[in-house]
Amino acid sequence: MGIKVKDIMDPNPVIVSENQTVFDLKEVMILRQPEAILVMDENKKLTGILTPSMLATVTDFEEKIKNFMSTVVYKINANQTVRDAASQLSLSELEALAVVDNIDGIVGIVTNKDIVKDLVEEKSAQKLTPESAVIYLAMTKDSEQEEYWIQRVTNSGFRAAITQVGATAEKLPIKLREATIVAAIARSVIREDPREKFSVSNAVRDIYNQLNIINPGLGGGFKVAIVRGEGRIAVAAFGRCGHALANGNEQIVMGGNII
Repeated sequence: MGIKVKDIMDPNPVIVSENQTVFDLKEVMILRQPEAILVMDENKKLTGILTPSMLATVTDFEEKIKNFMSTVVYKINANQTVRDAASQLSLSELEALAVVDNIDGIVGIVTNKDIVKDLVEEKSAQKLTPESAVIYLAMTKDSEQEEYWIQRVTNSGFRAAITQVGATAEKLPIKLREATIVAAIARSVIREDPREKFSVSNAVRDIYNQLNIINPGLGGGFKVAIVRGEGRIAVAAFGRCGHALANGNEQIVMGGNII
């Protein structure tokens, strides 16, 4: 018989109006991080599908969603097999199918990732580690993303903090260490204990050594994240080194230690 589409689909797809603006999608893109979004007109008729890659070149966030969506939408019945879904996806350039019931009502969405999720564990079975969490957190671009990842880290049973560091080459190792330790204490990631501060200092030393190998003799500006898990701490710095920071390449480096 085979596994059915309804067994692997997302039964709560993100559905938006074609007349909404790209800006209107900001919150749902951060919170849900959908692989694809279904688009409907004012009569609740499915008119398009939207993926994050379709929005990659958007400069005017007040433009309507319908200007970027694909109007080619493939549907599949919830009772069809996963093999049927894979066949449709492989024959099209789309990354998702709208899932319908026997009366053509939308009941879900199925994507490439849904088909392979038992291998990559994209759902709740996947767990964050301090090392993966600290990278996600350091690479956040705005306060909404920070809040989202802080919450995920907290829900995983970890403690986390974020700080900003900018310094010349001479002061960078000291500023990195000081700012990271202060932020960790302020957010109760570590206690005011010399051993715990020393552990963070060693993790920061790993980071600075990597930066100095890649960009010897240069200062920089970085967002630094600290995540404490059971028995260990991870620190990551994301930003640029160089005299013209605006033109430098962004890079991420990470250090860790037992705590």
